[in-house]
Amino acid sequence: MSLSAIIYKFPEDETETFEHRLADRLLLDLDETVKASEWLLLRVPGTIMLFQYGATQSDEKEVTPCLLEHGLLPAPEKMQVSTIKNHEAIRLFLQIGTGIFNGKAEWRIIETLRATYAQASEYGFVGPVFHRLFQRSIWLHEKARMETDFFRFAHEPARVFSEIARKIFGHLKSVTAHIIGKDARLLDWINALHQEGCRKFIFLGEESEVAEIPAQYAVQVLSPARNPIIPANVDLLLFFSSQNASLDVRAISRRMSRRNNAALLIYNGNAANHEKERLKNIYNVFYYDQRDLQYIIEHNQEKQLAELEKIEPWIAHEVEAFYQWLESDSHYQFAGIVGTTREMQRIFELISRIAQMDITVLIQGESGTGKELVARAIHQLSLRAEKPFVVVNCGAIPENLLESELFGHVKGAFTGAFASKMGLFEEAHGGTIFLDEIGELPATLQVKLLRFLQEGEIKRVGSNETLKLDVRVLAATNRDLAQMVDNGQFRSDLFYRLNVIQINIPPLRDRQEDIVVLAHHFMKNFAARLSKDVNEISAEALSLLQRYHWPGNVRELENAIEHAVALTVSNTIEAHDLPPVLQASQMAHYPQANANAKRLTLKEIEKRYILETLENCQWNYDFASKQLGIGRTTLWRKLREYNLHKENS
Repeated sequence: MSLSAIIYKFPEDETETFEHRLADRLLLDLDETVKASEWLLLRVPGTIMLFQYGATQSDEKEVTPCLLEHGLLPAPEKMQVSTIKNHEAIRLFLQIGTGIFNGKAEWRIIETLRATYAQASEYGFVGPVFHRLFQRSIWLHEKARMETDFFRFAHEPARVFSEIARKIFGHLKSVTAHIIGKDARLLDWINALHQEGCRKFIFLGEESEVAEIPAQYAVQVLSPARNPIIPANVDLLLFFSSQNASLDVRAISRRMSRRNNAALLIYNGNAANHEKERLKNIYNVFYYDQRDLQYIIEHNQEKQLAELEKIEPWIAHEVEAFYQWLESDSHYQFAGIVGTTREMQRIFELISRIAQMDITVLIQGESGTGKELVARAIHQLSLRAEKPFVVVNCGAIPENLLESELFGHVKGAFTGAFASKMGLFEEAHGGTIFLDEIGELPATLQVKLLRFLQEGEIKRVGSNETLKLDVRVLAATNRDLAQMVDNGQFRSDLFYRLNVIQINIPPLRDRQEDIVVLAHHFMKNFAARLSKDVNEISAEALSLLQRYHWPGNVRELENAIEHAVALTVSNTIEAHDLPPVLQASQMAHYPQANANAKRLTLKEIEKRYILETLENCQWNYDFASKQLGIGRTTLWRKLREYNLHKENS
């Protein structure tokens, strides 16, 4: 099994801008061509990359005709094609996910990868290998963003200019940008200024010249015949005159006098301007041309390369870690959490994004869904991973002891306080505290917790001394905190402080695909722990596990498998090895089986389940695939495999 990437390179003007979603027909046709078990197509200006993983893969001769047919590639003589494999391909994918493309920082490629990955997940084109690479690349991006200056250096003229504007004007909310003439990258300029806060754009020219600019930028178009070239209200001037005209020094001088020499920032996109030195000598006029911005870009690139040297060892480490993971039996695990469904992959993606940020997280889910595992994963992937991780069950500690447990007490603070005691918040200093069942926290302690979240300070019981602590707070609940706020049972200000990021863990009954994977995971763990040679689960037992409603969620499934491993007398878990409550549920759902009835195979069970779901959804493939928790392409593959058609159902 290997990973490869077919790379097509061609002039950028032969393609469009960054694509966030590819045509469905293209993907379905390409899926018929690609032989790999997992694949992902990524399109950016001047480059198309097809990543593949599997024992069998398609080469460029097989893939190129499909891409040409759908208009993704220029004529063959205008492009270069290469293939990289294994370490190189993995490194490239991680670089892209980190936000590095052609040795430079590229924010847009991250969004393109995210959208492409989401689309591929929807169709079932990607699996555990690309899930792993995508999630680790997100984590690498956040690490690079927080621990280096790599992304702080702009390398595009529009970005450089917008940063200059921010330094001169501060926030650009009250700045008026005046644009003269059309530029091929005009949208990039407007977008860069818009991101810095500019909301007023005036274009001097014809409506047709800005027809492709999205309406969200609200560009006002004025006729050059009826309006002055340099009006008094302009703060920022983009000059792309197509008539090779130079900027009028007298017009700019008049603007300066009318605005009491208020700052004026100019970019001249023409190749040359003979008035450059005169313009630069005008007080409070900040003039830049192509050469000026290019000098800044080259300077930024030098600094960026130095920062890149810090990131490359992290990527190299991730490449090696990927191979270790690939050789392990933990392909469906993320930081100790087992999950294959799209809902769980989204949670893993979110954890990868926020783990390294020092923000509070509220984890919600029914009892037994794995809230503490999610909290541990966040801690393990954070910069605090080597520091303490302290777990507090707010509902398990008596109310009269909870304050002392959380914040500590001094000697003599209350009867029986014979010595000072450090609280759990102090024990967690530098690390993370996980407050489980936060909904059970008494109102008096809600105030103290709020103060800590706001000020980072606590006071021990019986003391007036304020202690400054560095602790990240993660909280969890199986209750509806928003409803508790409405009912006056939980402070709204504390709720909003805790609910900066919310992670909702689905119940196991909504994670049908994960039941089998989790069952095998627990089977291996308990077989090793109990020193038993158990390595299989029968089809009948799996069917029973999948049809049970699991009110106790993953914790109940874990207990059920432990029960079965302990009782089985063979190397296979049979239905009768499972707890009685599961067997009773089977009897409730089905009539007593005939002794002579044929036992169904796992494939027959799957076929019947798919057919039943399709009929319940009136053969609507979109609804059925969502109900089954699989991509549409996976569903179509199953229909072909089992020869299922609406006509013969």
